[in-house]
Amino acid sequence: MTQALTIHQNNIHLFFQMLEEHLGIALDHSKEYLVASRLAVIARSHNFKDHHALIQHLLVNPLGILHHQSFHAMTTNETMFFRDKYPFETLRTTIIPALIAKRRETKTLEIWCAAASTGQEPYSLAILLRENFPELYFWKIQLIATDISEPALTQARTGIYSETEVKRGLSEEQIKRHFKLLPSGQYEISSELKQMIRFESLNLVKDWPVMPKFDLILIRNVLIYFNAATKAKIFRKLRAQLADDGGCLLLGSSESILYDQSFKVQQEDRVSYYCKDLHKEMQR
Repeated sequence: MTQALTIHQNNIHLFFQMLEEHLGIALDHSKEYLVASRLAVIARSHNFKDHHALIQHLLVNPLGILHHQSFHAMTTNETMFFRDKYPFETLRTTIIPALIAKRRETKTLEIWCAAASTGQEPYSLAILLRENFPELYFWKIQLIATDISEPALTQARTGIYSETEVKRGLSEEQIKRHFKLLPSGQYEISSELKQMIRFESLNLVKDWPVMPKFDLILIRNVLIYFNAATKAKIFRKLRAQLADDGGCLLLGSSESILYDQSFKVQQEDRVSYYCKDLHKEMQR
């Protein structure tokens, strides 16, 4: 192995350490191919010879905008409307009706979509609420959607998507009902649905801002990128952020927290979700 190759691999390892420290994302040598493919554009736009030169610059300079651009380039923003469909069916048939029954007196719902990417998940939830629960139109619903990527949040806030993006998960009827076709050929979601959601920047592995206790938290398909210690820390914070009288947590289909006994596991068809167990919480 040449000295240059050894230096490059060591630098990539150090870059992965920086990525995990600041974003919580844990990558190993098997993901080195992602570095070249995802950092190449940034390297070219800032006049670096290649991604190796960019990484060398990041390692020897204080944390700055270029670091954050590079970190965010390594994140995965794969998403779609009504992704995986079964969790949304469980929300429609079981979780949301139970929350409505629980909050009928106060007529309020607090919902958080974490790692919301470009907005398809929170907008899917807003569509689900509008199409299936007309009584909620007169409720006070706070739907907060967060992500660490500013470019993703920018698209989410504009609510503008390509034809391919809207046709991934939405029916023709839903597109007609909730979107406006723009001269560019893109689709813009209705202002009513935009107004239902507040998009904010949040880094899951850093300090969280003061937020309300949530009746429902969706944090799907992101914890798989974190190591065990980081996951455990996030789960503790999520538990504290849930409403004490049975707030519910919905994860991705390949994620679970069966080891945490302070959550009560609920099974609905193909979907598992977790509710805060107040009795066990009081015993802690």
